[in-house]
Amino acid sequence: MAPLPRWPLLALLLAAAPLGAQAPAPPPDSAWQEITAAGVFHAAATVDSVYIDRHLHTARVEGGDLAAYLMARLGLRQFPDTFGFRVQVDTLRIRLVGTYGQLPPEARRALESPFFRLAPETELEARVELFPAGPIAVRFHLAEARLNGTPLPEMVLSPLLAGVGRQYPELTASGRDLFIQVPEGALMRLEPGGVRLTGP
Repeated sequence: MAPLPRWPLLALLLAAAPLGAQAPAPPPDSAWQEITAAGVFHAAATVDSVYIDRHLHTARVEGGDLAAYLMARLGLRQFPDTFGFRVQVDTLRIRLVGTYGQLPPEARRALESPFFRLAPETELEARVELFPAGPIAVRFHLAEARLNGTPLPEMVLSPLLAGVGRQYPELTASGRDLFIQVPEGALMRLEPGGVRLTGP
């Protein structure tokens, strides 16, 4: 697998906009999963079993574990036991939802700017889609970012993410795509609650 780059997923994906009003957290629902430090190891072990060691032909990674794994791939080093953000996965997208105050200090520093300030209770949401990207890769694409439930307009989001993309080569130039290498002939697809890995 490629070496791990240096930035947490949410700090890269959730470029902030002007402060909005407080919004409630997502309602309790069994479809929402926590992001935990243990999830990094659970997901990595499953990925290795299917794509590298080939002990399993197919296996499922839970949505919370997938988010933790992607954050680790982007270099989050000080991973809290429970991240605070929650994840919901269906066949179309991954939703990551939480508040600005729940971000680790490293991620909050990445979003600081003299041009805006976010209150701790400001709700952040990223909506990420998964696509095949040729024979040996998949692409995680930020389709939308929201602040307090309101989508950030492209005229705000695109320039911010393009600046991120120029600084961090692990993302595409747009700053909104992360490619993950998989073996030729392998598959990765979203399903309710998680992602299905299938070996070649």
